[in-house]
Amino acid sequence: MRASRGNELGLLGLHDPDLWRQANVNLIEKALAELCYEGLITASQSENGSRFSVSVPTGGYCWQGRLNRWQHPVIHPGSVIHIADGSPATDAMTVLHRVLEGRVKNPATLANYLSETLNTLAADTQMLAARRGLCARDWLALPSHHLHSLLDGHPKAIPSKGRIGWSFIDNQRYAPEHAPAFRLHWLAVHHSLAEPVYAPGWTASRLLEASCNEAEHNRLSGLLPSSEYWTMPVHPWQWEAMITRQFAGPIAAGAMVPLGEAGDCYVPQPSLRTLSNIDRPARPDLKLSLSLLTTSAYRGLSARHLSHSPMQSIWLQQLLTSDPLLADCNTTALKEAATAFIPHPVYHTLPGTPYQFDEMLGAVWRESAHSHLGTGERIVMASVLQQKDDSGHSLAAELIHMSGTGATRWLTFLFDRAVVPLYHLQARYGLGFIAHGQNLMLRFRDELPVGILLKDYQGDLFRTDEDWTSHPGLPVQAWDALPALPPHFLIHHLWTGLFASVFRFMAPQLEIEGVFSEDAFYRLLAKRLQIYQDSHPTLAPRFTRLGLFSHKMPLLSLNRARFSHGYGDMAQRPVHSPGPLLDNPLIFGAPSGK
Repeated sequence: MRASRGNELGLLGLHDPDLWRQANVNLIEKALAELCYEGLITASQSENGSRFSVSVPTGGYCWQGRLNRWQHPVIHPGSVIHIADGSPATDAMTVLHRVLEGRVKNPATLANYLSETLNTLAADTQMLAARRGLCARDWLALPSHHLHSLLDGHPKAIPSKGRIGWSFIDNQRYAPEHAPAFRLHWLAVHHSLAEPVYAPGWTASRLLEASCNEAEHNRLSGLLPSSEYWTMPVHPWQWEAMITRQFAGPIAAGAMVPLGEAGDCYVPQPSLRTLSNIDRPARPDLKLSLSLLTTSAYRGLSARHLSHSPMQSIWLQQLLTSDPLLADCNTTALKEAATAFIPHPVYHTLPGTPYQFDEMLGAVWRESAHSHLGTGERIVMASVLQQKDDSGHSLAAELIHMSGTGATRWLTFLFDRAVVPLYHLQARYGLGFIAHGQNLMLRFRDELPVGILLKDYQGDLFRTDEDWTSHPGLPVQAWDALPALPPHFLIHHLWTGLFASVFRFMAPQLEIEGVFSEDAFYRLLAKRLQIYQDSHPTLAPRFTRLGLFSHKMPLLSLNRARFSHGYGDMAQRPVHSPGPLLDNPLIFGAPSGK
């Protein structure tokens, strides 16, 4: 009876002993590597450089492996053992407890961190069950939403699927590894309460039409007069857990009218709050507030970023089209059709209110990547490049093999079509993106990377605080709304986003598989960037200000930030903590004098 009930609840993957053990082993290796990389623990290295050990009062752990160019341990799978007796380390909770106790000063912070880790282990076990027996080639053959649903997730955050606030059943209903498809809850919002921000050509009726068939559209549109109300989607979990009670006042007053679940079915992207239309994939994606603490922050939507992003995205696409280099590199911005934010009647005006209380009800309608697909193309998240199948074969290596071209040519395409455009945006226009594995989309044709798509402008698009560019066609308020940073901070986003979050894992794996050495990887990357610099001599002063080839680069520590900030409420989203300076991997390939 218990087994039957467990099967009914979908628990068999979670409680499979082999999968549970493998999820623990995987997380132990990730945790030890990331904690060493962030400088939170120190590993001693043997004379031959292949054995590492970390000491703790209970004896410590050792493993086989090497250091990559980031001084990040690349651990040989399954090699972590207890120093005391040589037995395999297979309990991630025990390892983290022993390694972090005393290093994390607040016991409540450590306990919450370990709780997040348990949630992550549960999700990872389900992930392993969902992709069991799936080789890299078969994985790449999946539709993009299914391919993305099986990716490991955030490479830096040890508890990458903490999802504090979700139950196991919530995960089954809404987490990507469970492959759910669900309909959204809809609200009618009175014009006196809030108004969406529309891109030219979009209306409330057209937005509703993008998520509903004609019959549903007509039904919902006919419930209330459009002269008084517009309709807004809400994530069903957010509706049940937050909106029904937190916005009970506006609902009771008739300023918001619940319309129930309706329209097309959506599937979650790895970020959870961004949803893709599974019934009509070319229709806009939706990004909806989720009052869920996961990875590093609550996943709500802030009014501060929503009011200008549709106009910013349109202006950005015009810039990409008009710039010869960016147009030639197939650099595209996914435009936003509209944004909406409903202020809470109390929290929004309460000084110092925890940020998650003021981000409960927002929405972004954004072009889907699918709507930009050309014949013979695929578009996938850049995080595909750092992913391995469960036999250890990287998806990047498989893409190189499937392309029928050599690794040098394939990587040259990648660097010229992905890295150079991001650097050009910084040097020519003073615009920087946090181009991590989920924000950056890669366009492939015949398995060669031929372009990128940019998305997520709410807090992930920055401008230099120096006067490097004009912004014709963009209202000054929308320009000023972009966070302004010194030039050398813009380059941090390229380093810590694409380089540290994708290439740090991709390059050593290509070497392990005999595809391309890590040193050659960074030599080629440096060469392509140097060719770009040489072809734009008028930008030389800006290259110096950005400091791409600086000998040292900053390390931003995601896990250190969690230990520092803890789990208490904050008025602002937490920021990453600085770690020790690193040797810049590009220096290994840079010309002398850089």
